[in-house]
Amino acid sequence: MGARILAVANRKGGTGKSTVAVNLAAELGARGYRVLVVDLDPQGHAGLGYGIFADDAARASHAVFGAAPTDLLPAIHATAEPGVDVIAADRDFDGQTGRVDPRCLARALQPLRPCYDVMLLDSPPVAASIIVCALLAADGVVVPTTLDYLSLDGVQQFVRSYHHVVRSLRTTLLGLAIAPMRVDLRATMQRAVLERLAQGFGRNQLLRGIFTDVGVAEAFHHRVPLRRYRARSRAVDDFRIMADDISRRFNLH
Repeated sequence: MGARILAVANRKGGTGKSTVAVNLAAELGARGYRVLVVDLDPQGHAGLGYGIFADDAARASHAVFGAAPTDLLPAIHATAEPGVDVIAADRDFDGQTGRVDPRCLARALQPLRPCYDVMLLDSPPVAASIIVCALLAADGVVVPTTLDYLSLDGVQQFVRSYHHVVRSLRTTLLGLAIAPMRVDLRATMQRAVLERLAQGFGRNQLLRGIFTDVGVAEAFHHRVPLRRYRARSRAVDDFRIMADDISRRFNLH
């Protein structure tokens, strides 16, 4: 069986998508999974989290949105983390995909699926066409969100887009899971937003959150996943629990 592909996506920026992609991949890799992180956000933060940048636009994830079919194999970079590879973003990509076939990413990833157990697609917040391509390539979706009212609106917008893609393009997905990020339940607003997420989408759609931990941002500064930067931290335990939940929810083998 080929890799399970999970899109990490939201329509709002700053919700922790790259944080999830980098640290979930490192946790799964440490468990023996073969993991490929595909950085689709031109900011390139998923690649940054492993200290990896594309050295050529033709060997970057965004090459799949060009006119010609793309072989992504030369774009794969090994990382220092066991079992984890990365395809970095083109940090000069302008987000314009033109009339590209929305299934171009799915086709480009297909030859790589036998080589991995899991692929994580770190999706940009604003390029709707890239999000559609990611959804059509994916088996399921993880939606990171912070617990504030603007982020709640972002989740609602994304879920509408998700259902539109499923209906209009007739794709089959295993569902979505919402991942609360930078959680601090001492804040009344965070408790209220978490309850609205539970009421609006169902408690079974919520993953165990990642609690506030300054080490997460510090690890990005050092260009390594948190488990390498500070193995004894609360967020490392949180990502371990998240990996357990995602493994069960999306049937990772």
